[in-house]
Amino acid sequence: MSLPALRRRHLLAYVVASCTLAVVCLNVVPGSSPGAVAAQTAAAGAAVLAVLALFDPAVLKIRRPIPRSACGAFLMCAGVLAIALAAGLATAGLAGAAAGIKPPGSEDIALFLILCLLTGVFEEALFRGVLFRSFAESLERAGTCRPLLVAAAASAAIFGILHVSGTAAPPADAVFLVQLAGKPVQAALFGVIMAGVYAQSGNLWLVSGAHAAFNALSELPSFATSGQLVETYVTGSPADLAVLLGTIALFVPLAVAALRGLARADRLA
Repeated sequence: MSLPALRRRHLLAYVVASCTLAVVCLNVVPGSSPGAVAAQTAAAGAAVLAVLALFDPAVLKIRRPIPRSACGAFLMCAGVLAIALAAGLATAGLAGAAAGIKPPGSEDIALFLILCLLTGVFEEALFRGVLFRSFAESLERAGTCRPLLVAAAASAAIFGILHVSGTAAPPADAVFLVQLAGKPVQAALFGVIMAGVYAQSGNLWLVSGAHAAFNALSELPSFATSGQLVETYVTGSPADLAVLLGTIALFVPLAVAALRGLARADRLA
């Protein structure tokens, strides 16, 4: 039995094994420095891409010609990147340059951009390439109504839950609590949009690039002024909360458009 056939026969085991492998690879390199995080993400991304190459190689191919439905995918990507740029500029502008902080050098910025790229490839390969596709195939076989819509919602919910961040016991402060609840919502909406882009384009590299660009545009302005990577989205800052709520509000119409497209589609592009 070929590996792709084995995957189709045991989709749940394939998903569990892929996620387990990713978690193991994320913990191979110790440390929390930007270099260590980049190495961890690179290891996990390479592992997931290797799994896809062996068990579901069609995911890694770029379709020729580009399907007509991809026009909507490109428009959603443009909207996401515009929101990212606005959020990045707003975050940096509201925070201002921190006194006494040396701006990052060109090597630091290059490492930051590499980390954004690695994160985009890893997370999209896992959540859209493995989870979303596998959920959709399983639901199609089960005769579920609107399988792509359900698969997108499920994979986006998992994506959102895994973006919960903060201290073990955050202060009982309204700003902290809203940030704690808002970040998973923002991530889930982003996951729905990326699922819509992937379903319409059939191009994993497009969603990976859009994800990487979103991370870079939304965080580079702040990184360039502070020199600090974002370690938690629960900061207690009203300015950060305003930007978070703003991105959630702007994501909603894009997510609705993605869900409508997913509801109309009967299979992946």
